[in-house]
Parts: sequence; structure tokens; C-alpha cells
Amino acid sequence: MTLTLTLRTQPPGRIAGDVLTPDRLRGLQAAEVAALTVRCGRQALSLGDLFAVSGRGDEQLWLAGDLRQVDGIGAGMSRGRVLVEGPCGDHLGARMRGGEIAVRGDAGAWAGAEQVGGLLRIWGAAGARLGGAYPGFRAGMAGGEIVIFGDAGEEAGAGMRRGLVVVAGRTGDGAGLQMLAGTLIALSGIGAEAGMGNRRGSLVSRSPVDPLPGYAFATRFRPPTLRLQLRRARELGLLVADELLRGTWARWSGDRSELGRGELLIFDEEEGP
Repeated sequence: MTLTLTLRTQPPGRIAGDVLTPDRLRGLQAAEVAALTVRCGRQALSLGDLFAVSGRGDEQLWLAGDLRQVDGIGAGMSRGRVLVEGPCGDHLGARMRGGEIAVRGDAGAWAGAEQVGGLLRIWGAAGARLGGAYPGFRAGMAGGEIVIFGDAGEEAGAGMRRGLVVVAGRTGDGAGLQMLAGTLIALSGIGAEAGMGNRRGSLVSRSPVDPLPGYAFATRFRPPTLRLQLRRARELGLLVADELLRGTWARWSGDRSELGRGELLIFDEEEGP
């Protein structure tokens, strides 16, 4: 049975909503869920003060309303599915280990931060540090998949170690900052200063990019791994043009201030025979 929480009143401040995961709510009746407390600054509010709650905690959690004040939805989850109808706050799916989160709206900063598994899909825009590392930590996203149907903010994929991030729109400046590995694809282009400090990661841009001085042109080719990743993006619902699968890509290697084994792939807009 699906557990449903519909926002009925806006909280007086930002809510720490990390309790909103299938793991934490599994097996609870609606009255038990409504009695759970969340932090709002120095206050403790019950979920029943904010939401109309129905159903029973199981593998699926459904949230509805303007949840931009609710942070940490799905954070640390390892199983099940979270469906959000509306915008949500920061730290969506942070450090999630499994399961799926689907959001029909925008998400705040740090969505999928340090994610290690599972699938996060946002039918809207995402804020800064998508899939990134928290301050004081070297590694960001270490596994799983993130799909954004809108734009992403600054420093998307910062510190990525593994995993796949695909953005249908553009990323802000500083994408792939200090990337360790993994792949970040922007189907409408990557902002300035992409890949600074990149060690082994792959940054992919559909639109022209001015590479940083730490990058050197290497070759033009048709990367087979990228074709597989683009096909996967199609499976997850993104519109990926056939020309991206058939065409050639310019490869720039860098950042030479680090190992220099990372890459920036820029679409050539040339089709092979």
C-alpha cells in the first residue's frame, strides 16, 4: 500500500525531512506516521501538523504540495520508491544507497549529494552541487544515476567518484569541479570553467565549450561508452537526438594540473557515413 502525505500548511521555516524515506516509514500506520516529529529550527513539529497522512508505510511513499521548505526527502534511502508531486527543498536523495526518487517539479541544492546507488529523476531544474561532495569531503557521488529534465546549477558533479549524471538542459559554471571519475552529460551545454581539477572524470557537452588552459586537444572519435550512456538516458525518458549517437566528438584531455586523465567531450556536429 502507498503511504501518502499531502501538505496542508506551509511550515514556519525549513524542515529537516530526512524521516521521509520508505526505510524509516515502512510498516507504520497513518496515525503513527502523523505522530513522528521533524525539526523546524528550534521547534519540533509532528508530520500530522503539516501533512494529511493516509495509507500505510510500505515500499512506496507519495508526497504532494509545495515542499520547497522541506529538505532531505529520501536522504539515505536504500529501498523503495519516493514520488514527489511538486517542488522540493535541498538535499533531495543525499547519500541515497538504493531505490528510486521521482520529482515532478524543481529541487534545491545538493540533490543526490554523495549518492552511492539508486536512481534520482527530477522533471524540473536542480540547484547547485548536484551529485556533489559536501564541504570537508573529497568525494561526491559514488554510484547510481541522476537524470535532470531541466537545468542544473553551479558545480554539478563536483567531486564525483562514480555514477552517471545526465542533464537535459545546461549546467551552471564549475561543473565537474575536482572530479575523481564518473560521467556528467549536459545535452544543452556546460557552463564556464568546467572540469577544473578533474582527475579521471568524463564531462560531455552537446554545445561548444571553451576548455580551460589545463586541457589539451587529443582527438576526434565516436566514443562507444558514451553511446551506451546516451541510450541509457533515452531509456530513462530523455530525448536524445540520433545525431549524438552517430556523430563524432572532440576529446580534450585534462586537467593537467592533476593527473590529466580526465576528458571533456564536445559534440562535433559531424555525422559519420
